[in-house]
Amino acid sequence: MGKPLVSQFQKRFGDRISVVYADKPRSAVDQQVHGEILAKAVAQVIAGILKREPTQEELFGIVDLSKSYQRRKA
Repeated sequence: MGKPLVSQFQKRFGDRISVVYADKPRSAVDQQVHGEILAKAVAQVIAGILKREPTQEELFGIVDLSKSYQRRKA
């Protein structure tokens, strides 16, 4: 991340989010399990934003989500 991105991140999140790196590399099995957990979490976040289950194309980034998500007008 460049300096402008880091400063924007700090302005937005401040001290509420911290990054913790592993002391030693993970095994292949641990990496696979971790990847599956992250994939499920991303799918849940996208489902929450869209208020429906995302399609495979949306999950893989083939379809632009900004066009399928309509913001509510205040």
